[in-house]
Amino acid sequence: MITFPCSICKHEIDLRETFLHKKQHMALATLEFQWMGEKKPALPVITIQRQFIITKLLSSSLFTEKILESINYAFELLWQKQIPAYYKMIDNVHRSSIYSQTISHVLIKGVAICEDGNSAWKADMNDKFTVVDNFGKKPDVCFFGLFDGHHGASAANLTSVELPILFLHQLSRFDPSYHMTSEEQNVINSFLTIFREEYIAKEELFSSIKKRRKTGKCEYENIHKAFAKAFWRMDRLLLLGRNEVSRVRWSGCSAVTCILEGNIKTPYTKKNWRISNDDGLPKNSPSQVMPQIISGVLHVANTGNVQAVLCRNGKGFCITKEHTTRNITERRRLLKNGAIISSNEPYGLLEGQIKTTRGLGFHGNLKLKKSIIPAPQTISVPIDDLCQFLILATNGLWEVLDTKEVTALAMTMFQVYKDTYYSITQNQSLPAKEPFLINELSNTKSESNIRILFQYKSESTECVPTINTKENLFDSKYSNPKNAETFPSEMTNHHLYSEKERNGPTSVDVSKNSSEKESCIKNFYEGAAKYISHELVSAALVAGSRDNITVMVILLKGSEYQFLT
Repeated sequence: MITFPCSICKHEIDLRETFLHKKQHMALATLEFQWMGEKKPALPVITIQRQFIITKLLSSSLFTEKILESINYAFELLWQKQIPAYYKMIDNVHRSSIYSQTISHVLIKGVAICEDGNSAWKADMNDKFTVVDNFGKKPDVCFFGLFDGHHGASAANLTSVELPILFLHQLSRFDPSYHMTSEEQNVINSFLTIFREEYIAKEELFSSIKKRRKTGKCEYENIHKAFAKAFWRMDRLLLLGRNEVSRVRWSGCSAVTCILEGNIKTPYTKKNWRISNDDGLPKNSPSQVMPQIISGVLHVANTGNVQAVLCRNGKGFCITKEHTTRNITERRRLLKNGAIISSNEPYGLLEGQIKTTRGLGFHGNLKLKKSIIPAPQTISVPIDDLCQFLILATNGLWEVLDTKEVTALAMTMFQVYKDTYYSITQNQSLPAKEPFLINELSNTKSESNIRILFQYKSESTECVPTINTKENLFDSKYSNPKNAETFPSEMTNHHLYSEKERNGPTSVDVSKNSSEKESCIKNFYEGAAKYISHELVSAALVAGSRDNITVMVILLKGSEYQFLT
């Protein structure tokens, strides 16, 4: 049984009780009760409090039938101490798909993606993802993208394919170390009729205005500007309406994209490391090993309700901004521009249709598109040996679990996987397959800060004008859930922490043992990423999610320390 601390009351709760537990918090807040641990207010107290709140609301202008309904729901939930019929969750048909990506990166130990269409509430799966290793033909540079489709999957599908190319094109313009393939260059060439000279001139003017508002030059400003231009251009391409079915309600998507740049530094490289002889004369020491520092930088850009969480030293940090009607800054921007936010949701719906306030697409409704802008929030964060994992997830996860809860679950699941994996590999005589390990796990039970290198808050009052042009464009080689390739990894009986002792091992034996150990550890991290992503999706379903769910888990170098403990 896996438990995790509730982010509100700090009590350990079972995953199966998450839905009821959170509903009880909402009911207590509605009736203006304080959390009293396991104790619940007595029925007479609940009745008196309900009548008091209704009387108070009747004397003001805030009373509505919707508020009265929520008060009655809260009263019924606390009175019966079980989930009422109107809260009853429809049994979900579990159709989760798990994808594993083989990544060659100095900071990445394993990557896995799990998705579930949540068939109980959604008819179609609109989430898409993209993973690109050796991005721009650069070693130790990876691109990750996750896209949450709205009103269909067309915008998310096109964005997952073309946005990485647009971003790479912008990067290559100021950093010659990024190179494009001939296929990618052909895609960019096909956009020439869309991004004409007048568009580029206005784009440069827009960028220069932003630059004048800055007080100083930042090391990563060009990367953030490349993100912004790529997002604006992708939004322009979606104006073409390719693959759209409806004439008045086109699809759109929220997006989170990031690139992880890794590097290996050797400090004191300018110093000559020498050892003196007995006579005092220095001699060269070729056998001396220079110390190495492995680090990197994570650059993130997001629009909408797709979030990213970075866990460092056991503590989770949300490194993206939520662009919904819940965000006070976004609400002010919308109301200032004359938008209407309805009151039929806890935080309202933009124009009575959607909670998302930034994103790509949504061109079918001109009134809605006037408020939904593609300006991304960008940030750069250093990655070191204390960073354990990065989680990207669509709204289906974040609408029922918050950053602290997801971090606690991921840490617990990693530990459970490690313990079970070690137990099976020690006690089983034959190699076990990963699915067997996942089935086994389904039945089992320091303070630090993230230092922000650079953060760019995009202006929302300006936009790049667009022109109406239609051009047929083709797809590229970038992966998405439809063509993602699965790499099943097998478990072995190899000891995770030590190798079998052999009498008189030859160099071939040592090399073979070393290779087997590396393969075993690699399989462990790939399996751990799969298990964590799968269990987070399952946790969201149990907690009552009503949206498509896609979770991408990226285990970083810092997870080695938890593996060794």
